[in-house]
Amino acid sequence: MIKGIYTRPLKLISHHRVCKIMASKFKFNWGTGIAIFYISFVIAMLSFVFWTTGNNRDLVTDDYYAEELVYQDVIDSKARAEELVGKVEINSEKGRIEVRLPEGMTDKSIKGELFLYRQADKRMDTRLQFEGQKIDYSFQSERIVIGKWTVKLSWTSDGKDYYYEDKIWIK
Repeated sequence: MIKGIYTRPLKLISHHRVCKIMASKFKFNWGTGIAIFYISFVIAMLSFVFWTTGNNRDLVTDDYYAEELVYQDVIDSKARAEELVGKVEINSEKGRIEVRLPEGMTDKSIKGELFLYRQADKRMDTRLQFEGQKIDYSFQSERIVIGKWTVKLSWTSDGKDYYYEDKIWIK
């Protein structure tokens, strides 16, 4: 036999005995279950509170209720725009948007507004005015960046209001 080396055979511990040892150290009863439930509930609530305070939730418009009261005018303007011969065409790329009004607007005095609504960031919203007797308009702005936009186009011609709305993806 070699001196200094432990040569006694290892005593095997049965699975049953290990379970008994573990059970004696940690007892799971109804009090422990309630404590775990309350602790996990508090952690979940605190996580939810911190998550919601970090998110910015802007409204579509600051004066929502006042605009809702006059929304029938928008519905009527949409219906008039749909009755026109031809449709509004919008072509877009980074920093530039081209709008073509329906052919029925040719040689008429037109005054309107192009509102670019950015759902992800209220600070990126852009209002662009246009006026003239043509149907093709081109707008350039460094605020027109890549992403999803809602285009709200409203114009007046011959005393009648028209409205067109569409979602676009600027590449």
